[in-house]
Amino acid sequence: MTRTPRTVHTVTTKILKPVRAAAAGSSTAMDLMESLPGFPGSGGVCGVAVAMSDEPWTAAFFDDRTRFGIAGDGLRLSGPSPGGVAELLRLGLTRLPPLPPVPGEGLYLDADERGVLEPEQECLLLDLMDDLRLTRRGTVQLDIVCDGSPPRWEMLALVDDDRGRHLAALSRPRGGHRRFWWLPGTVERLAEFVEGRVPDHG
Repeated sequence: MTRTPRTVHTVTTKILKPVRAAAAGSSTAMDLMESLPGFPGSGGVCGVAVAMSDEPWTAAFFDDRTRFGIAGDGLRLSGPSPGGVAELLRLGLTRLPPLPPVPGEGLYLDADERGVLEPEQECLLLDLMDDLRLTRRGTVQLDIVCDGSPPRWEMLALVDDDRGRHLAALSRPRGGHRRFWWLPGTVERLAEFVEGRVPDHG
């Protein structure tokens, strides 16, 4: 009997299921860049967050290294650039409830270009699926463009459960390889991924 290969698609579908419909109807970071008068789409960061928790919310944000702007669900902020990606994300995610990162170091899964996981990662995958069975407090899906380049990540998300906050990230296919990270989640770590400063391991 041939075994069906495990894929990262199974994991990302389970992570994004609570927020997928709402995110599909929202603007993308590219839409936001095109709608901002005078923002050239380079030399800065644009992002959109769609969150499902006790009260669903959305936020759009940008920082062109001179000024920043935040808009979403009655929130409007603007002013001089806060000076860094982490500071911008803190402003853009002001409605994110405070929650500590989950304990531990996290994990990563390697897959081929199609998203098929390497067979020896079965134990890590089972650990991850156990986490995804915990009571979910909230899910935030993020679409972020940095310096006008296409988004680095096929998926960026924050997942809150009874243990704390996780960061989930899936790289785009590159050289026949892709990687999925499942790490303790903080705004600072999210900023590292936005800037491309990702860890080699969990």
